[in-house]
Amino acid sequence: MKKYLALLSPIAYLSLASPALAQPIGNPCGSGQFNALCNLTAGSLGGLVGSLLQLVFVAAIIVALFFLIYGGFRWLVSSGDKAQVAAAREHIVAAIIGLVVIFLSYFILSVLLGFFGVSLSNLSIPKIPGA
Repeated sequence: MKKYLALLSPIAYLSLASPALAQPIGNPCGSGQFNALCNLTAGSLGGLVGSLLQLVFVAAIIVALFFLIYGGFRWLVSSGDKAQVAAAREHIVAAIIGLVVIFLSYFILSVLLGFFGVSLSNLSIPKIPGA
């Protein structure tokens, strides 16, 4: 008898479940944040790539600044231990070098794109003639 009750309890539990009140899936391209992806063509792909590059640069700067703050915090809590101070100094130096590399890469990319008459905000992919 206990086996039958053990078998019937999950069935009874599932039979009393209420239906989900999910909303129907609408058209995500109607309005909102996905319009850029819905209207994606070969001509508008450059703008998306440019926006993603700017997002990557901003994220890299934020990560480098957090590493700089983390190295400073480790230096503060090192309590004079030479090994911990050296490790904290390495974090700070690595974060500063990372920031310099990020800013130089952005500068070089901007100069190269400016040389070709393109900016990072309105990046366009050239078309091959005759294709």
